[in-house]
Amino acid sequence: MPFIITLNLMADLILNILSLGIKPLYEKQRKFHDLIVEFRDRFSNPGRANRVRADIDELYERLNNFDFKYVLFEDYYRNHIENLNRLSPNLEGSELDLKFIRIALEENKWKPTKPFPVLRHHLKYKFKLTATPFTSIQKKQHTKKLNSPEAISKLRAKPKSSQNWTRVPIRKNTNKT
Repeated sequence: MPFIITLNLMADLILNILSLGIKPLYEKQRKFHDLIVEFRDRFSNPGRANRVRADIDELYERLNNFDFKYVLFEDYYRNHIENLNRLSPNLEGSELDLKFIRIALEENKWKPTKPFPVLRHHLKYKFKLTATPFTSIQKKQHTKKLNSPEAISKLRAKPKSSQNWTRVPIRKNTNKT
């Protein structure tokens, strides 16, 4: 019994030490997501319409000055910022179009900004040891779906609309101006 209590205390101590070491890294990763969420909320608020230009300038200033020290997957976040910089209204010939910036800042499962989904994205698609088996399993699943009897019968069956054509009369413009 005393051995189990000692083991539990040691496990708690190890988990506390690990969590103290991981917490600053997680918070650093989370700063990028918090920045995106902050501006997503600002741009969706209609009461701030008169401050949109200043908000956009602040967004791009904070994105371009983001501190990547101790950030995992720095290249991923830099590519994300580079993609957002393409929509910057400071470029020549570009106009201020808030709609495109809102779309770019939306939550997207293919381009996550939260730390754990970014890690999962890298494990699924970027890290060679895990990406190759994952993509091969996905390909097998998709080919099973495509080669299923239901999918093949849907492809071979013609819809009724293609068999029955409807004639639509075309009116000629009789008004002469």
